[in-house]
Amino acid sequence: MKPCFSITKLIKASLFALLFLVASCTKEIIPPVDPKPDPPVNNDPSKIFNPATDNIVINHEIRAAWLTTAWGLDWPAGVTGAAAQKASLISLIERLKNLNINLIYFQVRCSSDAFYKSLISPWSSYLTGTQGIDPGFDPLEIAIEEAHKRGIELHAWMNPYRIGTTAQYYAPGHPALLHPEWYVTFDGSRYWNPGMPEVREHIKSVVKEVVDNYDVDGIHFDDYFYPSGAKSTTDPYKFNDKAQFDLYNAGMTLDKWREYNIDELVKGVSQTIKASNDTLIFGISPSGRIENALALYANPLTWLQNGWVDYLAPQIYWEIGHSTADFDRLARYWNTNSYSKPIFPGVAAYKFADSQYPAFASMTQFLNQVELCRSLPNIKGVCWYRTQNILGGSFSSYLLSSIYPSLSLVPEIGSKTYAVPGTPVISHSSNTINWSASTSATHYAVYELKRRGNTGTWDALGRQTGSQTTFNASAQKNYMVIAVNGRKPSPASNVVYIQ
Repeated sequence: MKPCFSITKLIKASLFALLFLVASCTKEIIPPVDPKPDPPVNNDPSKIFNPATDNIVINHEIRAAWLTTAWGLDWPAGVTGAAAQKASLISLIERLKNLNINLIYFQVRCSSDAFYKSLISPWSSYLTGTQGIDPGFDPLEIAIEEAHKRGIELHAWMNPYRIGTTAQYYAPGHPALLHPEWYVTFDGSRYWNPGMPEVREHIKSVVKEVVDNYDVDGIHFDDYFYPSGAKSTTDPYKFNDKAQFDLYNAGMTLDKWREYNIDELVKGVSQTIKASNDTLIFGISPSGRIENALALYANPLTWLQNGWVDYLAPQIYWEIGHSTADFDRLARYWNTNSYSKPIFPGVAAYKFADSQYPAFASMTQFLNQVELCRSLPNIKGVCWYRTQNILGGSFSSYLLSSIYPSLSLVPEIGSKTYAVPGTPVISHSSNTINWSASTSATHYAVYELKRRGNTGTWDALGRQTGSQTTFNASAQKNYMVIAVNGRKPSPASNVVYIQ
């Protein structure tokens, strides 16, 4: 009986072990409870750029702002002390960057003075209250550094002839004190005499000092030449340059000779700039009406025709439909008479919401002006006068939302020929776009593509500019990259779609 009992016990033990093993194995292969499914891949073809059938529209335009220092209008604007003035200037540049402005005309010479370290001209009184006093920092140097950090071009804006009133204080060593024979007093103010070769050489030396010592992107003159009223039929020598006319007229009439004097300055300054640095551009912003410009003996058509300027920025400070100075008519005039040079009309931001100018009560006036300019082939952007006016709350918010909602590169300007940079090849890992550095590239621009309705046309919207070779992209959007050498863009890269 004992052997039989042992076999039964052994069989029971074996069955128990087998059941335990089966149960254990069964537990091992149970899948996880409620696994999270992979997100669906969005392959909606309407959202993905198709290089075989679609096309891309990309526009580069000037978006310039005049940063006015005369009378402290935009800056220093009553701010005193080196630290506070420096902080204020940097803040203005940052705010302009946030509006997608890509070029600043920084006024560095208002009245034969300087907003930079100069051996020729004294420090401006608008910095410290007294002409010739060192402000404790170099505004032009700071402006260049801060603008370039933000991908903004910085052009030195100069007034060539204006000196100041007869009553004001002039710092010791001021050129007007050293050379009183070089200026003419007219209506209580002093102006350098354009008819004197010595004056032309002096102004060229002022320009050369800046382009040789500062990393500016260009030199800009405004609309002050001979003073308003100098061209008179009743008193032709009210601006008293008769001695110079008698000496240098070479058979020209007084009017032709004065116009020739301005032409000679423009030509000479252009040659001086290009001889020092041919990458720099030189432009002038005359009155938007050719008749007004000619009244100051300034003939912009001559400058354009001879290639002495790289662009023109006529100040068209009137509304569309104005009875005698219609913005539409004047913009079309300059577009037609550009002599293949780019035109950047000046726009009167200072008139916004001013009861004296009811046509500028709404931002729609500015939108219509910009859209008109964008429709004309030789107009490559606009210039806003002036900085503080476009930084106002309602103006700035509209500018950013409706006129400049994305970034833009500065278009190709000037005579300098740049090597075309290598075309970037981009890839992405998750939402990060990457590309290798391109040959000859100084910086890069990243664009998001936005389809126009149901068409095959996509607009390229600037999202980043700079030296970076990565970009943090958004999902379900198409992107491309352009390399830039100076102002010369490469062909567009391949397009990537971020899931």
